[in-house]
Order: sequence, then structure tokens, then C-alpha cells
Amino acid sequence: MRFIHTIAVILLLTALLVAVVHAQEDLRLVVVSYVGWEQLQQLASWGLQIINYQGNVLAALCSDEQIERLHRSGFQVQVLDTKPDTDLKHYYLAYPTPGDDLAQWPPVEALYPYGRGVYIVKATIAQVESLARKGIQVAKLPTAVVLSRVLPDAYQPAGKLAYRRNIQAMVDAVSPTLLIHHVCKLQDDDCLEYCNERGTRYSYAAAKLNEAAQYIYQQYKALGMRVTYEPFLHNSHVMTNVVAELPGMGPASDHIYILCAHYDSTSNDPYHIAPGADDNASGSAAVLEAARVLSRYSYSHTLRFVHFAGEEQGLLGSAHYAAQAAQRGDVIAGVINLDMIAYESVPPNDHIVEIHAGMNPASIALADVFMNQIAKYSLLLRPEKITNGAIGRSDHASFWNQGYPAILGIEDFQDFNPYYHSTNDTLSRLQTQMMVEFSKACVATLAELASVLPRPPPKSMPRDYFMSNW
Repeated sequence: MRFIHTIAVILLLTALLVAVVHAQEDLRLVVVSYVGWEQLQQLASWGLQIINYQGNVLAALCSDEQIERLHRSGFQVQVLDTKPDTDLKHYYLAYPTPGDDLAQWPPVEALYPYGRGVYIVKATIAQVESLARKGIQVAKLPTAVVLSRVLPDAYQPAGKLAYRRNIQAMVDAVSPTLLIHHVCKLQDDDCLEYCNERGTRYSYAAAKLNEAAQYIYQQYKALGMRVTYEPFLHNSHVMTNVVAELPGMGPASDHIYILCAHYDSTSNDPYHIAPGADDNASGSAAVLEAARVLSRYSYSHTLRFVHFAGEEQGLLGSAHYAAQAAQRGDVIAGVINLDMIAYESVPPNDHIVEIHAGMNPASIALADVFMNQIAKYSLLLRPEKITNGAIGRSDHASFWNQGYPAILGIEDFQDFNPYYHSTNDTLSRLQTQMMVEFSKACVATLAELASVLPRPPPKSMPRDYFMSNW
């Protein structure tokens, strides 16, 4: 009897294994058209393995049964790959630059049209590198995304946010000189004269990348902030994120707001010269300067300042960080990502910038607060909020994939930097006032959202000092 029981168990386990293998073999890479956030959530509730979503299309791994259900329910479904690698190790999103000729793209294993201005590519790591050197932004596709996490209702209606004199003082403290200095130090080769244009921060040029990481680390150390290196491994290469923190004070200190940017760079000659002044020394400089100003105060909530490596290879650093944060259970109430914030052609010199929020209501609320602060403190930016057509080609998308609210601040795509991903992306070609205004907007937004606390009054000050300085 025991023998028969053992045989039965073996047969049952074999059947289950066969069923699992069969289910994996039956998965197809598909694109599904949908309308609105609610319908996207409905599709997720059906068990689709969603790996990306754009404004009106999503990419997913689906079984034949799921595809049939989608058809029966009236959804448009396009099968891209009938036998995809289910770990999606070699699948990326690829974003051509304006005016790109697809016929001139480096070869990849497969190329599939996806959303507006974005493609899904199956490519080796070497092929991805060729795409990046050609100026094509890539983002590694995850095996699944989380649409939203349950977060506290941290945002007041943007129209009700009050002007505060202490926040105005913080905004006024942003230093154009220090911002330019940071860009100089990030774009230059430390072995040559100050602020030269011969440096690189290419993620595979380990020594040069580490020099930049050390510079960033030392800036936070000098501010007396808690700062750590957070290394991760990709393709046998160690890359390092840099993370600094201002711990919150009181019972709401577990609510975290993040200001971030990637500090790596690339070009058509990345191992030797990739100054990356706009992409993305500008964003990293703004994070550093905002942290300097914000570090003079205390807050109810925690502030983190994060610099990512490996962005140009597919958002690697932010994907690693966001996944680790989700695994830890971090309560990230909002992420502001800065990427390319210092270029516009002159003329028109119109200061138009884009705030990419996507469709998650929490991200939209965060964008509303950011734009409200721009208006409230009379900053010289003309922000345009983008929801349905928001792009996922920078590090904010890694937080979207984990269900965290996040926005991207970036210069006007209609006035695209012609020096993008080239050895000519240098400080001399930037309009640094854009970077200054973005930094001020971040200071005002984070001071508001993290609930800046009044400084203790000097002993000689009257008891109403707090109110008079608020």
C-alpha cells in the first residue's frame, strides 16, 4: 500500500510539473489596447502578467486562454512573440530620438512596434550597448509590474497649499555657483584642468564611474548626512548607487520622499569621453544642491537623495533600488526624478519643461503639488503635465513598476538637446538657469511634502517667533 501511495504522489507531482512547464510554454508576449487607469486595473485583476504599460497599451505575458478571454471581452490583442523567454532576460523598451531612421539602428534579435514612439526589442547586452551608443534610450523590461501600493493620503489639494516665508528662504538659498561647480566636477577628467570636458561616467568604465560616486558621496558626507554606497552586479560588472538620507522626526518618519537622478553617462565614445553635462550631470547637480539647502532643516517625514548608476544600460540602478525598497516594505510616498534639466535652444528661451506623471492618481497628485510650487514661488519654468503620453525612459519608471508614485522632470522634448549621448554634451552648451529653477522647485516641493519643521527660536526671541517666521 505504501508503494502504491508513493507512486501516486510521484505521478501527481509529475503531472503538476508538466502542467507548469506547459503553462510556461504557452505564454505569449502580447500587446493589449485599453482605455484609462480603471480598465488597466481590471486587466491586472484578471491575472495578466503585465510587464509594462503605456498611455493606452500594455505589454504582458499571457496564456492562450487569457488571450481568448481578452478577445471575447472586446479587447484588441496583438501577439508579438509566440515563444518568449519567460524570464524576459533579453527584452527591453527602446525609445528612438526625434527623427530617427529605424533602418539605421544597430541590429537586434527582434524589433516590435509597441506604443507611440516606443518599441520592444529582444537584444543581447552587446546589442543594447550599441543602441545606447547610437543615442537610443533603453529600459529593461521587468518580469511583472505592480500597479499601485497602498500609501497614505499625503498630498493636500494643490490649490490649498499656502505660501510660506520659510520655504521662500529655502528657495532663495539655491546657489547657481554650486550647481555649475557640480556639473564641472562630474563632466571633467580629474587628471586634467578644472572643468575640462574630457571626462566620462560610463557604467562599464569602473574607475571613472567610481570617481564620480566618490565625489557625490563626499558632498553628502560634508553636509553631515547619513550616506552609503549601494553596489549591485550587472553582467559581471559592479555598479554603485549612492544614497543619502535625512531621517524624519516623529511618528510619520517612516513616510519617505525621494529626490533622485542618474549620474552615469554615455556617448559615441563612452570609455574615453562622455561628459554628459545635460544627461545627466544636470540632474545629479540639482539633487546635490537641493539636499544642501534641505539639510539645514528638520522634517516630519524622511527625505532620501539617490544617485543611480546603470541608467543608460536599461535603468539598472533604479530597478535594483526600487525592487529592494519594495522588498523591505519602504513606504515611499513620492519620487521626483530629474533627468536632462539644463538645455533649451536660444531662442525661443521659453522655459517650457515637462512633468511626466503617468496615469496613477498618486503620481498625478504629486505632479500637481510640484507644479503648484513652481507657481507659488514664481519660478521661471513653464511646466506641462503629461499623463496619458508619459514616457518611461528614465528612473521614475522603475518606481512605477513597483507601484510607487513618481514623476519625471525633464526639458522640453519638442526642443530636444542635439548633443544628446555625444562627446559634445558639455556645460558650455547648457542654459544653467533651467537647472537652477528645477532645483528651487524641488526644494519647495519637498519642504512642503515632508513637512518642514520650524527652527527652534533663539532664546531672546518672543514666543510668537514660530508663527512670524512661518
